[in-house]
Amino acid sequence: MGNVSIVVGAQWGDEGKGKWIDILARDTEIVARFQGGNNAGHTLYVDGQKVVLKQIPSGIFHPGKISTLCSGVVVNPSQLVAEIDMVAAFVKLVPERLWLSARAHVISPWHIHLDTKAESEAANPIGTTKRGIGPTYAEKANRTGIRLGDYVNNAHRQDWYETLSKSNPKFAAHRQAHADQWQEFEDAAAKLAPFVVDAEHMVREQIKAGKRVLLEGAQGALLDINHGTYPFVTSSETAAGGAFASLGFAPRSIDKIYGVAKAYVTRVGSGAFPTELKDSVGEHMAKVGKEFGAVTGRPRRCGWLDAVALRYSGAISGYDGLILNKMDILTGLDEIKVCIAYEHPVHGRIENFPWDHAILAECKPVYKSFKGWTEELPQGGKISDLNKNALDYVNGVEEILGFPVSMVGTGVNRQDALFR
Repeated sequence: MGNVSIVVGAQWGDEGKGKWIDILARDTEIVARFQGGNNAGHTLYVDGQKVVLKQIPSGIFHPGKISTLCSGVVVNPSQLVAEIDMVAAFVKLVPERLWLSARAHVISPWHIHLDTKAESEAANPIGTTKRGIGPTYAEKANRTGIRLGDYVNNAHRQDWYETLSKSNPKFAAHRQAHADQWQEFEDAAAKLAPFVVDAEHMVREQIKAGKRVLLEGAQGALLDINHGTYPFVTSSETAAGGAFASLGFAPRSIDKIYGVAKAYVTRVGSGAFPTELKDSVGEHMAKVGKEFGAVTGRPRRCGWLDAVALRYSGAISGYDGLILNKMDILTGLDEIKVCIAYEHPVHGRIENFPWDHAILAECKPVYKSFKGWTEELPQGGKISDLNKNALDYVNGVEEILGFPVSMVGTGVNRQDALFR
């Protein structure tokens, strides 16, 4: 049996992964974030206080645990410095506890400018967070980006400035016009330098030594650049396979892979959403579930659980178990539905998630109904402690999906967790 576990979002992100990383981190020595940037906000409640982490892994609040950002992550230096300062109220981060990969690419004010410009001028905007994520990954693929190890080296950073200025006069003009942003970008380098290491090598050595490692994904599998609802996706590999590419380690080391899903579905930004609800039930989910982006504040679109999409998500990541989160938000609804198939005007009944976004956009959901419940759900304990209707729902979802529901979330706090 391996000593590495992976936790990824099983839907379009915002499933509550941060809480579960925090819970599972108790039994691990290292928590490693393997992709995404500060466009992902993981919300935790530490001693009853809400904390939103944008880049630092969610296990950081457990004493003695090591957190690391690996090569597949893109780092916004000034915001990471601000985040380190923010968590200082709970934990003082030292280089021994926070490893930043020298291979991770860096988001600069220029990338944020390019992202904002492209999104605002697009005929069909994708709905990005305008935080420079896409342009940074694009420069990484074009081999013109700057990695964290070079960024914290003054001479290498200056070389990057000069190379880009020669190839693109607008870059030099942007640096002059936004000198304050670039100065903040410069100042962060010295503050982050002590944390920058060969993180992947260090994590591999810990895996070899038998240490328990938890790999944290951002966004969700349906936003994966390869397997998601392209082009309405993020710019990185959000499915479990992205962890292998980011850390560079053997799949034989894996113990468990968990997907986190809400007991319903949300989506932010543009893109097809077959089970979206634009009625009082959707409003209930949004209001009771506080469905607003942790980073952007944008309202999330809400809908019934989509088992077609979840089966696909499970297929591309290989879940050993599903974590069904925010069950409590469904309390008080008379009827609860799960989408078990799609109906398409040309292709008829579809039970496999289509690769073509245009086809997905034309699909209508085929539902199976479950009885709702009014009883408050237990805080802590076993899944079997749920009331009959809630338990029927969980067991029904498990049967429809074909893989187990291992854990259930019934609130925002660490203790609001039920296990098999």
